[in-house]
Amino acid sequence: MTLGERIKALRQGGGLTQRQLAEQTGLDFTYLSKIENDRLEHMPSIRVLQQLAAALDVDELELLDLADKVPPT
Repeated sequence: MTLGERIKALRQGGGLTQRQLAEQTGLDFTYLSKIENDRLEHMPSIRVLQQLAAALDVDELELLDLADKVPPT
């Protein structure tokens, strides 16, 4: 599963629209759409992933791992 697929599944599972999630995270909904459809040139920043994780009530490490951004231990 890609990062975008996971975020979309979590959003839909929580009964949120892209616009609602965008409002909760302070992101533009078109940017969120690009994330969900894996159409970004670069992975979202750690800060964006943390915002999404908080809004979707999921462990941020899951999203960081899918984005290949887990900090080294």
